[in-house]
Amino acid sequence: MTQEKIEVVKLITFGRGGDTLYFAKHSTCSGYGSPERPHAADFTAEHHSGYVVPDGTYAIDSRSAVDTDKGFHMAVSGPLVNVDLEAGKVERCPEPSSLLVAGVADNSYGGMLALQKAHRATAPEAPGPLDGVDIETYVRMWRDAGARIGRYHDYKIVWDD
Repeated sequence: MTQEKIEVVKLITFGRGGDTLYFAKHSTCSGYGSPERPHAADFTAEHHSGYVVPDGTYAIDSRSAVDTDKGFHMAVSGPLVNVDLEAGKVERCPEPSSLLVAGVADNSYGGMLALQKAHRATAPEAPGPLDGVDIETYVRMWRDAGARIGRYHDYKIVWDD
């Protein structure tokens, strides 16, 4: 008899492309939902019986924030979230080899490397677009960029505003 694995949701985000659940070890699940009508974040009995959302889990709604300069900057060149990092830790992207840089120069990853390099040249201490930050830092950065922030309680979002 196999036992169903229970996945603990560590963060939920809602953006223009839908909703994303973040789990340990860089694992995610995405859908085409919104806070008003979730898809991946639909926790009704007939959906996602293998997911647990602890009370206090953050929810970020960045949909309206990306219409502002700060929100757009966060979406395009803000850091990635690593839900396994301890508070205050930053996971720096390693410096790529010149061979890798040349190999990706003409695709979207090359563009991201260029953004990362420009960021490190202008703000070397701050996390760049290919660096990972912890959940608390990521939430604070999105809040500062104008996103709506909430926390789950009994599988429902309680928004800060």
